Amino acid sequence: MIPGPGTKGTNENGCCPILDDVLPLAAGGTGAVVCRRLWTAVTRVTQLLRLNARVAGLALCGKWLTAADVAQGYDRAAPAYNEAWQRHLRPVTDRFLARLPDGLTGTILDLGCGTGYPTAQLAARNPAAVVLGVDISAGMLAQARETALPNTRFTCADMLEFAREAPSKTARMIVSTWALGYSHPARLFQECHRLLVPGGRLGFIVNYFDTLAPVFRAFQACMLRFPGQVRCAAWPRFPRNWPALEAQLRRAGFHLEWHEDGAEPITPPEGPLLPWLRQTGILAGFDAMLDLAGAAGQWFEAELELGRSGMVHHYAAVIAAPA
Repeated sequence: MIPGPGTKGTNENGCCPILDDVLPLAAGGTGAVVCRRLWTAVTRVTQLLRLNARVAGLALCGKWLTAADVAQGYDRAAPAYNEAWQRHLRPVTDRFLARLPDGLTGTILDLGCGTGYPTAQLAARNPAAVVLGVDISAGMLAQARETALPNTRFTCADMLEFAREAPSKTARMIVSTWALGYSHPARLFQECHRLLVPGGRLGFIVNYFDTLAPVFRAFQACMLRFPGQVRCAAWPRFPRNWPALEAQLRRAGFHLEWHEDGAEPITPPEGPLLPWLRQTGILAGFDAMLDLAGAAGQWFEAELELGRSGMVHHYAAVIAAPA
């Protein structure tokens, strides 16, 4: 309540001296900047409290992002995935695959094989081996089967669950490109160590936590703006940096043979970005977390546009062997 005439805190004109000091500042100059920053800070804290309360409530009710949510997102993206996204990944993928041993026999696993681009390359370079592609998305596997070579097999399964059920010492090589962050890397590394035969190799490319930062900054901003439209809680497991990732590998019993950190610029197409992102699979799972219909989608699109020129794929490419 603002003090009125004759009350404590007013001057002889019946005005509040504190407001007399603040209002001129709010009209311009340094005070305007201070006021705007203060208002922004208060607003952000309020949004964070609302969002944290919403996510905590969902978590307590058991409403977590599931593997099925991710699978459904990739099922929807599958028909356009190769043109919308896979072509952006191929230069890095090809350089990585060229470093792997070839001419192998036995079984090669491609975990999170997607539409089968690495699976086909592995099968062509190892014609005497059986290459088994594993992916949780039936839609992605349908695309993969269209270009499959005769020595290729596919199974629709969560990669970690598949690895846990597979017999020990049965894989000559295990490969995974751009998929480990959707699983639990530390646990998956342990299973890969168990599955590899003596002299086997584990090779993978994985996104870091800060990959495509403008997309996820926009997503976070949208969650803050529309906390009521957040539908489930999530715990992303993309590695934060190389030291953390290397520590997971060493704890699982691997020694490093080769490692590359990379930052690959991505040039999105002209026009609205949200429809394109839905085709890439980048939002797979995240689209189950937050309803991007209506005003939320418009807000997300506006935030995306601010970061259009700053999209960079930050990743680690690794080849390791059981110690």
